[in-house]
Amino acid sequence: MNQNIGPEKINIEKNNLGINFTKSKLIKKHLSKSSFSWKNEITSGPLINDNLTIYVNSTRLKDIIELESLKIINNIEKNLGFSVNSVVVQLQNHQQ
Repeated sequence: MNQNIGPEKINIEKNNLGINFTKSKLIKKHLSKSSFSWKNEITSGPLINDNLTIYVNSTRLKDIIELESLKIINNIEKNLGFSVNSVVVQLQNHQQ
């Protein structure tokens, strides 16, 4: 009867929301160093169930990034080695 009585260590990568914190940090770092012209105008959000969220300040930029979403996905897969299903572009809260 050898049971662990102590507290269970929490693994932040396994959560009910489906957020992958490690991959989110890698994507954020990758996008900040990328050659995209809009890289300084965005905030990279979490990777939730392989869907990347990007926050922007204007609808113009939102439209541009939505048009380039396939290019972003291919760039991430090529350089980071894991897949992203889609890019969700949202206006930051103060712009909605």
